[in-house]
Amino acid sequence: MNIPSGSVTFLFTDIEGSTSLAQEFPDSLPSALEKHHAILTETIESNNGFVFEIVGDAFCCAFEKAEDAVKAAVDAQLNLANEKWDNAVIRIRIGIHSGDAEWNGKKYRGYITLARTARVMSAAYGEQIIISNDAYISAKEKIPDKISFRDLGERRLKDLKHPLRLYQIISKGLVSDFPPLKTLEARPNNLPIQLTSFIGREDEMKQVKDLLKQTHLLTLTGSGGVGKTRLAMQIAADVIDDFDHGVWIAELSPVFEPEILPNVIMKVLGLMEEPNRNTGDTLCDYLKDKKLLIILDNCEQLVDHCAALAEKLLRNSPGLKIIATSREALRCAGEQTHNVLSLNVPVPGVENSIEKLAQFEAVRLFIETAMAVDSEFRINKNNAPAIAAICYQLDGIPLAIELAAARIKILSAEKIHERLGDRFNLLTGGKRTALPRQKTLKALVDWSYDLLTEEEKILWRRLSVFSGGWTMEAAEEVCSDQNFKKEGMLELLNQLTSKSIIIYERENERYRILETLKQYGKDKLKEAKETEEILSKHLNYFMGLAEAAEQKLYGKDAQVWIEKLESDHVNLQSGIDWSLSGGDREKGIRLAESLWYFWDIRGHYSIGIILMQKFLDNAQDMSKSSLRKLLSRTGALTSNRGEFVNAVNFLEAGLKSSREINDKHNISFTLSRLGMTEQSRGNFEKAQKYHEESLALSRDSGKISESGDTLSQMGRLAYDRGNYDEAHKFYTKSLDLLRETGDKSRIAFSLNGLGIVAFKRGYYEQAEKFFNESLDLRREVGDIKGIAGSLGNLGNLTSDLGNYEQSQKYQEEALLLYRKIGDKRGTSNSLYNFGNLLNYLGNYEQAQSYFEESLILYREMGDKYSIAYSLYGLALLLLDRGDIEKARKLNEESLLLQLEIGDKSLIYHIIIEFACIFNLINLLPISVKLLGAVELNLKSNSVVLESKEQTRQEHIIKSLREKLSDEEFLKYFEEGKKLTIEEAAQLAVNNARRET
Repeated sequence: MNIPSGSVTFLFTDIEGSTSLAQEFPDSLPSALEKHHAILTETIESNNGFVFEIVGDAFCCAFEKAEDAVKAAVDAQLNLANEKWDNAVIRIRIGIHSGDAEWNGKKYRGYITLARTARVMSAAYGEQIIISNDAYISAKEKIPDKISFRDLGERRLKDLKHPLRLYQIISKGLVSDFPPLKTLEARPNNLPIQLTSFIGREDEMKQVKDLLKQTHLLTLTGSGGVGKTRLAMQIAADVIDDFDHGVWIAELSPVFEPEILPNVIMKVLGLMEEPNRNTGDTLCDYLKDKKLLIILDNCEQLVDHCAALAEKLLRNSPGLKIIATSREALRCAGEQTHNVLSLNVPVPGVENSIEKLAQFEAVRLFIETAMAVDSEFRINKNNAPAIAAICYQLDGIPLAIELAAARIKILSAEKIHERLGDRFNLLTGGKRTALPRQKTLKALVDWSYDLLTEEEKILWRRLSVFSGGWTMEAAEEVCSDQNFKKEGMLELLNQLTSKSIIIYERENERYRILETLKQYGKDKLKEAKETEEILSKHLNYFMGLAEAAEQKLYGKDAQVWIEKLESDHVNLQSGIDWSLSGGDREKGIRLAESLWYFWDIRGHYSIGIILMQKFLDNAQDMSKSSLRKLLSRTGALTSNRGEFVNAVNFLEAGLKSSREINDKHNISFTLSRLGMTEQSRGNFEKAQKYHEESLALSRDSGKISESGDTLSQMGRLAYDRGNYDEAHKFYTKSLDLLRETGDKSRIAFSLNGLGIVAFKRGYYEQAEKFFNESLDLRREVGDIKGIAGSLGNLGNLTSDLGNYEQSQKYQEEALLLYRKIGDKRGTSNSLYNFGNLLNYLGNYEQAQSYFEESLILYREMGDKYSIAYSLYGLALLLLDRGDIEKARKLNEESLLLQLEIGDKSLIYHIIIEFACIFNLINLLPISVKLLGAVELNLKSNSVVLESKEQTRQEHIIKSLREKLSDEEFLKYFEEGKKLTIEEAAQLAVNNARRET
């Protein structure tokens, strides 16, 4: 037969669970394998296929036509399924892919195509056939009608390159339903897409994976550019199926503060900070029951801190494994190390055929990189010696080879080799063997730098001030000057991208640079004596960005600006860091002050507080203007983190400083934040005084928007105290003022407040109208936190109206949004609301989990008002599940908190629950009196119980009437109606400790 060559369709097979079969059926497996081999050989050859290699039990086959491969795959699966097996039943997975490959008489050349076929096959399950889009396009029009294709969408195979569209082959007699494909999407991860395939290191990969099986901490060491990060990511991709909770990479090279190391990992995992808790402890608690792999990438600049954190996490998390990459070992308990060596290279002086050269890892990497910049590039007998020499001279260092190969578009391989030779001879006096690996890389980077135009050199070194990437606009502002015009920046960026100096990420329109090349650029910037100038421009640019964003975070483009700040968060932090270490401190302070609201809504509390505190630690030279704002904004962040005592200290200091220079604007801001903080602590009288003074100041200064905002906070306070008529008045006044300003975010807040009050008073249509109008405005301005709040309220409303399916959708979306932005208070509220719904629907376990998580968060924040609500919700659930004693204790704690803080909003509900408990334990007179007190006080305060609560109250009354005579019931009921709600609460507390 003609052996396919050129454009080839490959079919690879593998037996599922072969190791388990060998252990379980050692006697019968050999005969089963003989049947398997015979069936596959006959099937492949009868469909014009060529079996070119059998590796163990895996078949590697080639076809000239893709449709023949498809028919062979279907026939093979059918024949194996119809075979009569003794004990060892063999099931195979099949992958089909088309691409370029050349047959050299002994084996195929075409590493990328062959590797991709293996990846397609490895994504499948036993009895499943997966085909790539390349093969599908060739085969789809030429196969019988009995065979069809199920589009599985674009999937990321485990080579980390760009996604590939995959299809499942369907035919009568084949199994059609399988679990999700074994691609990267099957497990949560944040492994980035790579520009090139992973080349070589097959033996090393096996060795490293074996090491990882034996340890929980594996450190990959080696010099810069040797490929530690790429190897770590490829290992993670290969073993992802072993980790139920996924694999995650945390990039540590941009981290400036050791204290925020846990925050970096938490952000990668999508975790929120928890109030009043060390972030390391929060991280440990999350990881303690997770089966998860974390890559700590580039640990060398914080090696001691990384070691301490790794030890702490691993001590508390038996299912956790860590791969660290570093130029040196972490040197902590239980660590295994592996020194990553360069790719293998041809030996000089030995003649190799093109086929043999292409088997060297370094040569394969050169070829693929060269083809990425010039699709017509091919290795041939003319350029092969030069390519071999280049790879040898570069010691097989992947970064060095990629840099050299990227020049293939403007220089031939022979010219690249010639210029490299000159460089190395100059550095080493002609003694090639004396060249250390790290010196090789520097020499290569020097060579790449020298080949650039003067403008390209200037841009490279100036770009080194960026951390975490940059936009074109940022490069234009930071890197330009009078002699280096911004108009040519785009073209220069494109030139550096084409030469592999920087990387352009099309999906988010940002540029980035590898750490090794960034460090080289920083050295060149220092040599040019430009460091101070460019860092100053970097600080100016990001200070301007933050100040512009601060004004936009309340408007219709809020979400756009939030994402801008998030994308450049590392740059913003590095700007502050430079201002602290010798730059312009006042500008750094302005930058930090402008970021406080971004840090607040995104939950970056620790980062904000740490950086602001560093300025405050050396405040002796700080201007009074900067000091007062910094204190107040640090207090605002600390309050929202739930550390109320510290928050009050910061806010009171900020208030005092502001009063000294009569800064009315900051006085008003600080008073408002003090009011919100004291309200959260349950100190309603203090909160009222702060809000009233803040309102007076904003009115005097004519700040209508701030007056409206404070009136809204006063409405919320009145609501929390059970004064619904007063709350309605405050919210209405607020809305009238804010509509004049057009401030949509604050208008939405007032509408939401009016909706809550209307809901509480039983005006459901009005409540729905307010909630929907608020939601529409919040969606318009991109206020995620506000959107979540409106959705949660609509969820409560629709639940009360009996539309539980819609309610669940609202609550799910609300909780997802709160978790996304890291809003702890919002998350806690959402958990409570969702728990209520799930409890009513009978999903008790999930409801209890939500109530308990909510309660933990509220306790850590010290939010007495909300603690009472969570206690009540959990008590209600436990009572429904028959645990009267626990329910009584929680209900009592909730009621005592309500009495302590003077909040009436929940007292009615708690008293009804006590009436239910007292009925169950036969304290019947007390139960009836409590119900009488509730009825009178509800009417006098214009409060309407939600429908579920009304139904609950009716059931209790019915039960009591069955146990008592009409005369007895009416007597106790009338006695209860004479009690104030506070007296009724005290009656409940006094009788709560009776034996249940």
